[in-house]
Amino acid sequence: MKNKIFIVLLTTIFLSGCIKDTLDRKPLNIISDVDVWVSEPMMDIYMAKLYDNIIMAQDFTYGGITISELSDEGTAIQQHTPIYVDYGNHTLTLNTGAYSWIRKANYFMQMAKTSTIPAAKSKQYIAEARFIRAFYYFDLVKKYGGMPIIEEVQTFDNNLADLQVPRNKEEEVYDYILKELDAASADLPDSWDASNSNRATKMVAMSLKSRAALYAGSIAKYGTVQINGLVGIPASKANTYFTASLNASKAVMDSKKYALYTKSYDPVAKSGDPIKNYQDIFSVKNNSEVIFQKAFQYPDKGHDWDLVMAPDGFVGVGSNLCPVLELVESYEYIDGTPGTLNYEGKQFDSPDELFKNKDPRCDATILRSNTPTGWGRPMSMWAGIYDTDGKLYALRGSVFPKDPAVLQIGLDGPYPSGKPAKSGFYLRKLLNLTKLTNQNGGYSDENWVELRLAEVMLNYTEAALELGTNLTEALNAINQIRSRAGIRALTAGELTMDRLRNERRVELAFEDKRFWDMKRWRISADIFNNTQLHGLWPYLQYTGSGYKYIFKKITGTPMELPRVFSQRDYYSTLAGYRSTNNNIINNPGW
Repeated sequence: MKNKIFIVLLTTIFLSGCIKDTLDRKPLNIISDVDVWVSEPMMDIYMAKLYDNIIMAQDFTYGGITISELSDEGTAIQQHTPIYVDYGNHTLTLNTGAYSWIRKANYFMQMAKTSTIPAAKSKQYIAEARFIRAFYYFDLVKKYGGMPIIEEVQTFDNNLADLQVPRNKEEEVYDYILKELDAASADLPDSWDASNSNRATKMVAMSLKSRAALYAGSIAKYGTVQINGLVGIPASKANTYFTASLNASKAVMDSKKYALYTKSYDPVAKSGDPIKNYQDIFSVKNNSEVIFQKAFQYPDKGHDWDLVMAPDGFVGVGSNLCPVLELVESYEYIDGTPGTLNYEGKQFDSPDELFKNKDPRCDATILRSNTPTGWGRPMSMWAGIYDTDGKLYALRGSVFPKDPAVLQIGLDGPYPSGKPAKSGFYLRKLLNLTKLTNQNGGYSDENWVELRLAEVMLNYTEAALELGTNLTEALNAINQIRSRAGIRALTAGELTMDRLRNERRVELAFEDKRFWDMKRWRISADIFNNTQLHGLWPYLQYTGSGYKYIFKKITGTPMELPRVFSQRDYYSTLAGYRSTNNNIINNPGW
């Protein structure tokens, strides 16, 4: 049986009140040992809360700005100056509050060791808590670099100085995470029965190790050691981490517990619908590709993704996020040629002509003019109508004088103000078509897929390229993903780091990966160097008897302000944490 992780409160149906009353307080005050540590069901409730507070699904749960807007994937529907400067001091790049959950995990492990439950069960609980604690630390290290490693429960007894632990080196934190994942994997089961399918397994731990070790290798290779190693890792350690990532990735792939999702498209026979197949990875629950996910179930536990991401013409709220032209053009054509769009000085009978033969993942991820939606009409997008004399009609809500049946601006924009797309594109990925008629918050229940096999396979490919080994296997891994997507496989000579990085960009788009990839490769400051990303606006050209489409590249107002990613933004500020811990040294530049 393939293992899936559904992080849900195990007793939501009949114990939701109990969970709130017992788990919202500090661990030492939750409940007596008699009530919890002798009871597997009560320990399961505690464990479920630890799982549920793993930092993931930020795009689902943080209202307004998404992590994708901090990367070169998208831009905000409204101009937000704070997004484009001080990336290391943004809500989504801060999280010293993780220490409250690290303390809870430490307390759980401490008490599990003394529990009267069977020893084998206690061992499994401790392994799960170690995995979760490693996840907490990984979120800290990718944001701040070296942070204090605290493994024991800290108790205040007029000993504040003893509790103010100094930072460990970044290398030490990554080594600690990898060690903990190895220890967790050793004691975690290979799989669970259906009633416990929400829990970590050996391969879940190895999948996180695959990612964490790859990040550490990149920091060692592309970063710089500063403040005596509190940030940065010696370059001599790069291959050690890349090897650890390669081996962990291989263990997951060789386990055969997961498989790329191909229910709607057969990459061997090249039959079916690759667009639908890619969309189904995120909408078909319990599918073969998912390794670790946060589950949602309406009405007990929902989110607002569909409400805040649906195109403006379909719901009153309008989309918070606009994919940008740079991302659209990063999708190759199905023959493997670069994805640059050829629109300058051209007219088209339909927008479909411009996007013909693009990587199917483009249409599976991004809504553009004339995209079929399944919502009763295709996307209605044009920014205005040019008359035969060259005059532009661009008043939203008004009809074109020469053809009163046609609006001057499409129902879905683009338009300079309000909620219509500013880039000429909307997000399609992760949207549930059945939810768009409901504008109540918390109505959506698509799961957030945090770890899936495609990422592990790309981790393997990247580690192999960095090491210069296992290149045949790496080529096979990346080509399985490309073939599943419906585009041409790469030759051995085409397997380069640039090609791998672009493959990660399109395969993992809007999955909360690109921003961190940019940081660990140390390319953020180059990409955002007083930079403005671009949109592509379609217009109608009236011919006297019908319409043609033309496209114009846009930048600046109304789309976005210049972006500047400073060198200091590779590590987030610790100013807030320093106010409670005098032994904390802030990161360079802050």
